[in-house]
Amino acid sequence: MTKSRLEKGLFPLTTPRLSMRPMIKADWPLFHRLHTDNAVIAQCFDPMSLDEIEARFEQRLTPWSPDAKHWLCLVIVEAETQTPVGVTGFLLEQGVAEVGYLLLPPYHGRGYGTESLQAVTDFAIHHGGARTINATVTAGNLASARVLEKVGFQLSRIDPDAFAIGGVCYDDWIYTYTAV
Repeated sequence: MTKSRLEKGLFPLTTPRLSMRPMIKADWPLFHRLHTDNAVIAQCFDPMSLDEIEARFEQRLTPWSPDAKHWLCLVIVEAETQTPVGVTGFLLEQGVAEVGYLLLPPYHGRGYGTESLQAVTDFAIHHGGARTINATVTAGNLASARVLEKVGFQLSRIDPDAFAIGGVCYDDWIYTYTAV
Protein backbone atom coordinates (compact mmCIF):
# COMPACT_ATOMS: atom_id res chain seq x y z
CA MET A 1 0.00 0.00 0.00
CA THR A 2 1.45 3.41 -0.92
CA LYS A 3 1.93 6.20 1.57
CA SER A 4 -0.78 8.38 0.07
CA ARG A 5 -3.33 5.56 -0.01
CA LEU A 6 -2.49 4.51 3.56
CA GLU A 7 -2.68 8.05 4.88
CA LYS A 8 -5.89 8.91 3.00
CA GLY A 9 -7.59 5.77 4.21
CA LEU A 10 -6.44 5.58 7.81
CA PHE A 11 -5.27 8.99 9.02
CA PRO A 12 -6.01 10.97 10.94
CA LEU A 13 -6.94 8.64 13.77
CA THR A 14 -9.66 10.34 15.75
CA THR A 15 -11.10 10.13 19.24
CA PRO A 16 -13.75 12.35 20.82
CA ARG A 17 -11.14 14.98 21.80
CA LEU A 18 -8.08 14.24 19.68
CA SER A 19 -6.83 13.55 16.22
CA MET A 20 -3.52 11.89 15.38
CA ARG A 21 -1.77 12.40 12.08
CA PRO A 22 1.64 11.50 10.67
CA MET A 23 4.42 13.89 11.64
CA ILE A 24 5.53 16.47 9.05
CA LYS A 25 8.52 18.84 8.87
CA ALA A 26 6.44 21.69 10.31
CA ASP A 27 6.18 19.67 13.57
CA TRP A 28 9.86 20.27 14.38
CA PRO A 29 9.15 22.86 17.14
CA LEU A 30 6.83 20.41 18.93
CA PHE A 31 9.27 17.50 18.57
CA HIS A 32 12.19 19.64 19.76
CA ARG A 33 10.25 20.87 22.80
CA LEU A 34 9.17 17.34 23.74
CA HIS A 35 12.81 16.20 23.61
CA THR A 36 14.25 19.13 25.56
CA ASP A 37 11.64 19.96 28.22
CA ASN A 38 12.92 18.60 31.53
CA ALA A 39 9.37 17.95 32.75
CA VAL A 40 8.86 15.63 29.75
CA ILE A 41 12.19 13.81 29.60
CA ALA A 42 13.06 13.50 33.30
CA GLN A 43 11.61 9.98 33.58
CA CYS A 44 12.27 8.94 29.99
CA PHE A 45 15.83 9.63 28.85
CA ASP A 46 18.88 11.84 29.26
CA PRO A 47 19.07 15.13 27.40
CA MET A 48 20.19 14.63 23.81
CA SER A 49 22.34 16.79 21.59
CA LEU A 50 20.60 18.84 18.92
CA ASP A 51 22.12 16.53 16.29
CA GLU A 52 20.61 13.48 18.01
CA ILE A 53 17.18 15.11 18.23
CA GLU A 54 17.32 16.19 14.58
CA ALA A 55 18.31 12.67 13.47
CA ARG A 56 15.47 11.15 15.47
CA PHE A 57 13.04 13.68 13.98
CA GLU A 58 14.18 13.03 10.40
CA GLN A 59 13.75 9.27 10.90
CA ARG A 60 10.21 9.81 12.22
CA LEU A 61 9.29 11.63 8.98
CA THR A 62 9.83 8.48 6.91
CA PRO A 63 6.55 7.23 5.37
CA TRP A 64 5.15 4.29 7.31
CA SER A 65 3.47 1.06 6.26
CA PRO A 66 2.73 -2.12 8.23
CA ASP A 67 5.94 -3.74 6.91
CA ALA A 68 8.13 -0.72 7.80
CA LYS A 69 11.17 -1.26 10.03
CA HIS A 70 10.85 2.15 11.69
CA TRP A 71 8.48 3.95 14.06
CA LEU A 72 5.09 5.21 13.03
CA CYS A 73 5.13 8.66 14.65
CA LEU A 74 1.86 10.52 15.00
CA VAL A 75 1.28 14.05 16.27
CA ILE A 76 -1.51 14.25 18.84
CA VAL A 77 -3.72 17.27 18.12
CA GLU A 78 -6.39 18.61 20.46
CA ALA A 79 -9.52 18.58 18.26
CA GLU A 80 -11.24 21.63 19.74
CA THR A 81 -8.26 24.01 19.46
CA GLN A 82 -6.22 22.24 16.74
CA THR A 83 -3.21 22.54 19.08
CA PRO A 84 -0.48 19.88 18.82
CA VAL A 85 -0.07 18.47 22.34
CA GLY A 86 2.32 15.54 21.92
CA VAL A 87 3.42 12.56 19.89
CA THR A 88 2.63 8.88 19.95
CA GLY A 89 3.34 5.84 17.84
CA PHE A 90 4.81 2.40 17.65
CA LEU A 91 7.49 0.22 16.15
CA LEU A 92 6.20 -3.06 14.72
CA GLU A 93 8.33 -6.17 14.34
CA GLN A 94 6.97 -9.64 13.56
CA GLY A 95 3.56 -9.02 15.08
CA VAL A 96 4.93 -7.34 18.23
CA ALA A 97 4.67 -3.57 18.65
CA GLU A 98 6.53 -1.28 21.03
CA VAL A 99 4.39 1.77 21.79
CA GLY A 100 5.47 5.15 23.08
CA TYR A 101 4.08 8.60 23.77
CA LEU A 102 5.17 12.03 25.01
CA LEU A 103 2.83 14.88 25.98
CA LEU A 104 3.60 18.51 26.70
CA PRO A 105 3.26 19.29 30.44
CA PRO A 106 0.22 21.59 30.14
CA TYR A 107 -1.70 18.59 28.77
CA HIS A 108 -0.75 16.08 31.47
CA GLY A 109 -3.63 14.86 33.62
CA ARG A 110 -6.34 15.51 31.02
CA GLY A 111 -6.71 11.90 29.89
CA TYR A 112 -5.09 12.61 26.52
CA GLY A 113 -2.41 9.98 27.08
CA THR A 114 -5.02 7.30 27.71
CA GLU A 115 -7.26 8.42 24.84
CA SER A 116 -4.42 8.55 22.30
CA LEU A 117 -2.87 5.28 23.52
CA GLN A 118 -6.20 3.46 23.11
CA ALA A 119 -6.47 4.71 19.53
CA VAL A 120 -2.88 3.77 18.68
CA THR A 121 -3.26 0.35 20.32
CA ASP A 122 -6.41 -0.33 18.28
CA PHE A 123 -4.65 0.88 15.12
CA ALA A 124 -1.59 -1.32 15.75
CA ILE A 125 -3.83 -4.37 16.12
CA HIS A 126 -6.35 -3.71 13.34
CA HIS A 127 -4.12 -2.07 10.72
CA GLY A 128 -0.60 -3.06 11.73
CA GLY A 129 -1.26 -6.70 12.50
CA ALA A 130 0.16 -6.51 16.02
CA ARG A 131 -0.76 -9.42 18.27
CA THR A 132 1.18 -8.16 21.26
CA ILE A 133 2.03 -4.58 22.25
CA ASN A 134 4.75 -3.71 24.75
CA ALA A 135 5.55 -0.46 26.51
CA THR A 136 8.59 0.28 28.64
CA VAL A 137 8.22 2.58 31.62
CA THR A 138 11.03 3.81 33.83
CA ALA A 139 10.46 2.64 37.41
CA GLY A 140 8.72 5.38 39.36
CA ASN A 141 6.87 6.89 36.40
CA LEU A 142 3.50 6.16 37.99
CA ALA A 143 1.51 8.46 35.69
CA SER A 144 2.66 6.59 32.60
CA ALA A 145 2.03 3.23 34.27
CA ARG A 146 -1.54 4.32 35.09
CA VAL A 147 -2.14 5.35 31.47
CA LEU A 148 -1.07 1.90 30.28
CA GLU A 149 -3.18 0.11 32.88
CA LYS A 150 -6.30 2.13 31.93
CA VAL A 151 -5.94 0.89 28.34
CA GLY A 152 -5.57 -2.73 29.47
CA PHE A 153 -1.79 -3.20 29.57
CA GLN A 154 -0.47 -5.37 32.39
CA LEU A 155 2.91 -5.32 34.06
CA SER A 156 4.58 -8.40 32.58
CA ARG A 157 8.13 -8.11 33.93
CA ILE A 158 10.67 -5.88 35.60
CA ASP A 159 14.18 -5.57 34.18
CA PRO A 160 16.42 -4.48 37.07
CA ASP A 161 18.87 -1.62 36.49
CA ALA A 162 18.04 -1.65 32.77
CA PHE A 163 18.34 2.04 31.97
CA ALA A 164 20.35 4.98 33.25
CA ILE A 165 19.06 8.53 33.44
CA GLY A 166 21.40 11.16 34.82
CA GLY A 167 23.89 8.49 35.82
CA VAL A 168 21.34 6.68 38.00
CA CYS A 169 20.20 3.16 37.04
CA TYR A 170 16.50 2.46 37.01
CA ASP A 171 14.45 -0.67 36.57
CA ASP A 172 12.37 -0.92 33.41
CA TRP A 173 8.75 -1.85 33.93
CA ILE A 174 7.59 -3.77 30.86
CA TYR A 175 3.86 -3.59 30.23
CA THR A 176 2.11 -5.87 27.73
CA TYR A 177 -1.20 -5.78 25.91
CA THR A 178 -2.30 -8.91 24.09
CA ALA A 179 -4.88 -8.74 21.31
CA VAL A 180 -7.83 -11.07 21.71
